[in-house]
Amino acid sequence: MAKQSGLTLKAPPQRAGKAHLFARLKGFLPHVVLNFFLLSLLLLAFYPLIWMGFTSLRTNPELYANPWGLPTRLNFENYAKVWQTSPIPTYFLNSLIVSSISTFLILLLSSMAAYAFSRLKFPGSNALFYAFLGFYFIPPHIALIPLFFVLKALHLKNTYFVLIGPYVAFALPFSTLLIRGFMVSIPGELIDAALIDGCSKFGIFYRIMLPLSKPVLAVVTVFQFVSCWNEYLFALAFIHKRKLMTLPVGLMDFVGEFHTDWVAMAAGLTIATVPIIVVYVLFQRQIMQGMTAGALKG
Repeated sequence: MAKQSGLTLKAPPQRAGKAHLFARLKGFLPHVVLNFFLLSLLLLAFYPLIWMGFTSLRTNPELYANPWGLPTRLNFENYAKVWQTSPIPTYFLNSLIVSSISTFLILLLSSMAAYAFSRLKFPGSNALFYAFLGFYFIPPHIALIPLFFVLKALHLKNTYFVLIGPYVAFALPFSTLLIRGFMVSIPGELIDAALIDGCSKFGIFYRIMLPLSKPVLAVVTVFQFVSCWNEYLFALAFIHKRKLMTLPVGLMDFVGEFHTDWVAMAAGLTIATVPIIVVYVLFQRQIMQGMTAGALKG
């Protein structure tokens, strides 16, 4: 018999190896399940885009025969047809002009307002900020009819400004909230040092606050550009001249009373997504910095 007193019993090497392997699998399996779940969500989110891209490379008879199938051949003629034989280039340019100008004005005005509400102390500043923020809770489409008559009285119908004005006005509260939350987190010592060096308040805004706020400005840029680019109801109600229509409204040209050119519409929608993807790729790094730096803190 083996002596047990004063001895430490050790598990056999084979059993110890199995226990170690089981422990590693126990810690590895949750990561596998989580990654599989996230990958499934990613595929679910991108599937409509993938289906739209495949549909734009098919023919209408092929689409009707098998809506969920892959194209038998890559039919790039659909893009040439959409771009050369329809007003899509004009609609594309109109959307680009309206969205770019609106986004620039939103960034300019909301950053200035955020700087005033975060760093310039004046009587009633907090009450004014919350009153200004209250406009964010007004759905834009509720104001559609009053806006229509106001813009008509101002003779702004069928101009770019009939869209730029409402886009900027309804985007300012939320954009100001985001930028203000970021500017509040900037150390006040930087502002004090700049004031001691003789920097003006506008100089502080231009030389300190704006450069440090690049991450949140990138977030606002992407969010508002996409919002303006995809807006449909105001563009449908306020623009009646075809040469001034934006892309979301212009794509309805492919929908007829008795026939809809689905592959041409899919090609047009694919073209419409290109600027959004480009904007996101250009500002991807700043967006990640803004999210990790707490750009959404109020």
